[in-house]
Amino acid sequence: MILVDSFVGATLFVTSAIIMAIGAYGLTASNNLLRQLLSVEVIFNGLLLLVIPLLSGFATLAAYFGIIVISVVSVEVVVVVSILIAFLRQYRSLSSSDLEESEV
Repeated sequence: MILVDSFVGATLFVTSAIIMAIGAYGLTASNNLLRQLLSVEVIFNGLLLLVIPLLSGFATLAAYFGIIVISVVSVEVVVVVSILIAFLRQYRSLSSSDLEESEV
């Protein structure tokens, strides 16, 4: 088993926190739904980076987790992009403030 030492683990935790903070800022500062989607993906990737030190000692579990995460993220992106395309066709805008005004 290859275990992550404490310095690498701490570095991954700090990097994960920075990435999640950047995603949270992008989520709160933007009115565009596509940018908000990308910010949520950045937050999700920060959480995945947080899981790496926890699964470093279990190679099989990490492989299964990776396959499941890749599958879930792929489906999530397809569903959310299709919803954004439907919003764009119906309301001609991806601004969340415009969608709030039209009571969506």
